[in-house]
Amino acid sequence: MRVATTEGTAHALRREIAAHNRQVLLIATFTLLVAALLWTLLYAVCRWIFLFGFVVIDGTDGSLPRGFDLLFAVAALCSVAYAWLDSRLTRHALPRDDKRLWEIAADFILALPRITLTVWGTLRAWLWLDVTDCAVAADFLHRLHRERRVAMHSLPLDIPDEARRFRVLFALQIMRVIEIRRDENETLVTLNSLRPRSLFIG
Repeated sequence: MRVATTEGTAHALRREIAAHNRQVLLIATFTLLVAALLWTLLYAVCRWIFLFGFVVIDGTDGSLPRGFDLLFAVAALCSVAYAWLDSRLTRHALPRDDKRLWEIAADFILALPRITLTVWGTLRAWLWLDVTDCAVAADFLHRLHRERRVAMHSLPLDIPDEARRFRVLFALQIMRVIEIRRDENETLVTLNSLRPRSLFIG
């Protein structure tokens, strides 16, 4: 037995949450750096193409128009906004093997904006459980360990506060401590066999 008391489980939960949040911050920072590097490279490529075009076509001295930086910034913001809107509209769309040419081109063009948006998507996995939340989660986990499964409709009895219930369930799911599944006509919560070893409560 790793953790025999609810206090020990709450303490282990706080450690796991801290480790999880460090990992989220590390991934988000790395993604942000990669996105910044790719945007810089794209800016340099676009700048070179424009310079080359002005030199070849107009025979100018190779100076860019004053509005180039603003144009690039607006285009970048528009592409990120379009990628966000596309992700909202196609959130539940199934992947397809047969794509039209314009869809393939859109995937290529939106690759960098989508990478940029994943920074926010990663940060949304940050867990905000306080000491009381961890204590409530520990009590629930010990009940779950005793009963093996708990019906979803009975959760308000364990965690009456709706906002706290959402935070606790979200955190336990994202850390793979619990599983929520359908069994016939009922939604059940069970312990995940792949949960962190510090949370083996029996």
